[in-house]
Amino acid sequence: MGWGRKESGSSPMVDRLLSGKEEWAEEKIPKGYVPMLVGDEADQAERFLVHVKLLNDRRFTALMEMAAGEFGYNQQGIIRMPCNARHFQRMVDVICKTR
Repeated sequence: MGWGRKESGSSPMVDRLLSGKEEWAEEKIPKGYVPMLVGDEADQAERFLVHVKLLNDRRFTALMEMAAGEFGYNQQGIIRMPCNARHFQRMVDVICKTR
């Protein structure tokens, strides 16, 4: 299925991605975006493409530190974020509205 986008009213800074198993790992990531796997549990995680501009926000940095505390700084491949996907989407929306 690849890095297809779901239809939603999300910010241009982040895209929720369609489900797929292994084939998405081999797809080309659009320039300026970082793939992230967001969810409390691996089997319920959702994939997002996050624009690199969001990575400088202090709220997003705090979330990245939380991920590093749980998974370490040497994650290979996609970055895993240990939070609820809806909470993540709301946080990104708030960050985008305050920019």
